[in-house]
Amino acid sequence: MNIYEQLLAMKLDLQDRNVHQKSIAVLDKMLGMAESEKNSGLSMSRLQVLRHVMRTPDVLNDEDIRLDFIGLEGDLEDAATARAESAPAYEEERAPKLKKYYKKK
Repeated sequence: MNIYEQLLAMKLDLQDRNVHQKSIAVLDKMLGMAESEKNSGLSMSRLQVLRHVMRTPDVLNDEDIRLDFIGLEGDLEDAATARAESAPAYEEERAPKLKKYYKKK
C-alpha cells in the first residue's frame, strides 16, 4: 500500500478508536499533502507512515494528539509482533533430499 492508502487506513483506525477531532484533522492535512502520491507504486508500512506523522510539529506540539497516535502505534507494534511470531522461521516439510535418496532410485 502506498502512503496515501496507509494514511487513509490510519484515519479509519483512529475514527474507530474515537480519538480527538484534532487527530483526525492532522491526518486530513497529511492526506491533502499525499494526494499526489495516490497512484504511486511505492509501498510503505503503516507503522513507518505513523512514525513519520508523529514527527510533525502538529503532533509534537499537542499532547492529546500525540497520545492518540502513541496508542495507535502500540496497537500496530503488537500486531507486527504477533505476525512475526506466528510465521515459521523455516519450512521443515520442504527440506532438500539427500544424495542417498536419489541413489536408491
